[in-house]
Amino acid sequence: MLKTTRQFAVLAASVSALMLAPYAHAQDADKTAAIKELLTVMQADQVVKNQGEMFQQNAKQDAPAVLEQVLIENKTLNDKQKQAVVDKLKKNGAVQRMVDGAGQAFTTDAFKKDAIQAHYEAFGKYYSTQELKDLTTFLKSSTGQKFMTNQGKATQEIWGSTMQKYGPQVGKAMRDAAEKEIAAAAK
Repeated sequence: MLKTTRQFAVLAASVSALMLAPYAHAQDADKTAAIKELLTVMQADQVVKNQGEMFQQNAKQDAPAVLEQVLIENKTLNDKQKQAVVDKLKKNGAVQRMVDGAGQAFTTDAFKKDAIQAHYEAFGKYYSTQELKDLTTFLKSSTGQKFMTNQGKATQEIWGSTMQKYGPQVGKAMRDAAEKEIAAAAK
């Protein structure tokens, strides 16, 4: 849950600027130019690269748990067979292969293009041409530069402190509910 919340917070705070031309058709020329300039000022090409790398790293961290969950949910193997599979997976390097292959889609050109399109369309939808120009002017100012420098750290701090407080509560409630369900099913 913390990882998902953090991903949404970072995604909401990020904007990408690669391959803008394909999306220009949806906007008028002035708005297209305003979005392009804003994304350039925001150094969106680096932001989307970093975002993809973060998503890929999260996928790599989740890979062993996904492998375990798929094995648990497997209906064709009995418990003894599953244990044998676990032993084979450990010996044959499957876990490492899963980790190594996880999240590769987040570093592709297609991901970058889709991320750009989503951000480009959202900016076009929620901001007028003048508002885009105003945002660009702000971000070029010393205060805007400071905002861009500290925005990620501030967002991380906000969600980190919130999740420190609520994460354990939610986790305990989920475990308590799971224990209750298991106890009821075991009767």
